[in-house]
Amino acid sequence: MSRVRGFTALVLIVFSCAGRADELLMKNGSKLVGTLVSSDADIVVFNTPFAGDITINQVNIETIITENEVTLLMEDSLVFRNKRVVAQEGSMIVFDEEERPVRFAVDDIKMINPEPWRLGEGYKWSGEVNAALESERGNSDSDELDVDFESVWRSLEDRYTIRGLWELDEVNGDRNKNKGKLRTKYDRFSKTDPDNYAGVQAAFEHDEFADLDLRTIAGPYIGRQFYEGYYLSLHGEVGIVYVDERFDVAKDEDYWGPSWELRLSSGIIPRSELYVYQDGLLDFTDPDNLILNTTVGIKFPLIFGFQAAVEALYEFDGGAVDDVDSTDETIKAKLGYSW
Repeated sequence: MSRVRGFTALVLIVFSCAGRADELLMKNGSKLVGTLVSSDADIVVFNTPFAGDITINQVNIETIITENEVTLLMEDSLVFRNKRVVAQEGSMIVFDEEERPVRFAVDDIKMINPEPWRLGEGYKWSGEVNAALESERGNSDSDELDVDFESVWRSLEDRYTIRGLWELDEVNGDRNKNKGKLRTKYDRFSKTDPDNYAGVQAAFEHDEFADLDLRTIAGPYIGRQFYEGYYLSLHGEVGIVYVDERFDVAKDEDYWGPSWELRLSSGIIPRSELYVYQDGLLDFTDPDNLILNTTVGIKFPLIFGFQAAVEALYEFDGGAVDDVDSTDETIKAKLGYSW
């Protein structure tokens, strides 16, 4: 994985003096007192008595001084657990079990106090659930309800993902939209290059007003985690899928074709997350039969795990049946919860 290496602005000094808290010294001269929670090449998570956990960009940090022992994950996957660490003339010294010093460069550090799953200990469970609700009364009565969710279980060796959405709209008591999607995925990461992985997926789609009773998509793929960091996270996948389409009126179809997925997110704008998601597939026998879904949005964290988001969706179905629009464009504001 391409990533910003090392902690070029970070000098870590450990003191054995009792009663001292960790200190974070900023380049502008200010100082924070609290506890170092974790750190990587992009950000430092620091806990303070007055604000709880706060996230700080590495480029703004001059020095971190910590009394407590830390766990270091090195670039070569070596782990130093609960060690005393001392900075000395641009290099780092870790004391082993017998108090013998081991010297290494600051750039050799990948993470400080990494999450357990990064050390091969179990899974990390993350996800979110969001809802957009609109009710209008006046010249016409309309109600809209959109719900989507994602749940991910990640370890060093593999990853399980499930995503879904449901959209239901009514105007003057008459339903005019009822569609849903569910996608499940399993990824297995390479032992020689953990940024590469292979996986298998199964997806199901229903759209009452597009005459689609059920579309089933299944097949294998390969992928790569190009970047994984605070400022940029990007992974892409390509594969082959079998598609089976069952319509209420139109003739049923099935075909094989290539599929792809791209997911990009970035925290480059403070206190927000930009994201772009795209997935698609193509019919080998009919190039006009293209399915393409693109989402562009921005999330804003609120409090206690709640978040707000605004996003634009572009959905194209080149194989839509007669009298059904091939393009669906939506802009929505959502409120959700993430963990």
